[in-house]
Amino acid sequence: SRRNRPFIIGGFVLFIAILALPIYAYINNFVLPPRQVAVQVNDAYYTRGDVVDFVRFHQRLALEAGDEFRITDQLLTALETISENEIAYQKAPLLGITVTEEEIQGAIRETIGFPGLTPSMAAESGVKSDISEAFRQLLNRIQLSEEAYTEIIKKGLFREKARRELQRDVPLLQPQVHLYALEFKRDTDPGVERSQERLATGDSIAQVAIDLSQELAVAQTQGDLGWVPQFVLPDLDVENLIFGLSENGQKNLLPNTLSESQWDGESAVYRYYYIDEVSDARELDPEDLDTITDHSLAVWLEDQRVLIEDYKLRFDSEIFEWIGTQVLNTNIAVEGTATPLPGTGPVDIGDLLGGGN
Repeated sequence: SRRNRPFIIGGFVLFIAILALPIYAYINNFVLPPRQVAVQVNDAYYTRGDVVDFVRFHQRLALEAGDEFRITDQLLTALETISENEIAYQKAPLLGITVTEEEIQGAIRETIGFPGLTPSMAAESGVKSDISEAFRQLLNRIQLSEEAYTEIIKKGLFREKARRELQRDVPLLQPQVHLYALEFKRDTDPGVERSQERLATGDSIAQVAIDLSQELAVAQTQGDLGWVPQFVLPDLDVENLIFGLSENGQKNLLPNTLSESQWDGESAVYRYYYIDEVSDARELDPEDLDTITDHSLAVWLEDQRVLIEDYKLRFDSEIFEWIGTQVLNTNIAVEGTATPLPGTGPVDIGDLLGGGN
């Protein structure tokens, strides 16, 4: 038996090793990944599992609203929004912001299809039980805990309140330019030179656009992009062209001068910009006010982020694939009639704050 002991021990060790392999694989694939930190803001940690919960939350709201939900477009946005919401939550005292429990519960009711209820109306026995049952079913469908769902709502409210507070400092009267654009499929098109010649002889930019621009809707638009303030153009290169300064302090584009060609890959055209008029103080339209407010919020959040010592946002192809797989495996179903719901992509917490909740 002593001779056989090494073989017995060896067999036992081999058995344990074989047994450990599937356990190790299970832990490595299913236990550890959800707990790995994806976002850190000071002492607040968000794991991969938290990101999955966040994406599921927005996926459900998009589906209920009948909107398309592209997971590949949402994953990086989800990480950034989680980070921004947490920064707004932690830095709220700088702006004097608070969020009440009543506001949180009102926002929750909004997202589950009970909008416009006052707290007293929501507390009525029949209504309260209906809300509780609808909330329970929703949490079951999207596989979220009540705590996780409530936390997402609360942090989103802090971010939206920060946005609203910053909007107070946006001047309603701002410098703006009346912008036009000519479009050509080739930057060597003879129409470019003819446009420059006609503008130099005093022809209006609108008439030059009608006669020479290859924009499909030029007969309706006349190349007119409207009055444009700073920080609203989606293309940063065009924004710098219109409002930026050169190294010697001169404007990149002078009024009544056709710009150099700007390639638009999405539309597959070369675009030439022209400032027809300049106003030092023109009232913002609501859409531009919203866009400038978004810019102000982004600047404020970035200013706060760089002051945070312990900050991390981890996103790579492996995390992208893992989170995407978990969300796809959820298979969220939409029950009943789709209710138009507000959307921070897709939830608009501003809508939740705007009504009587």
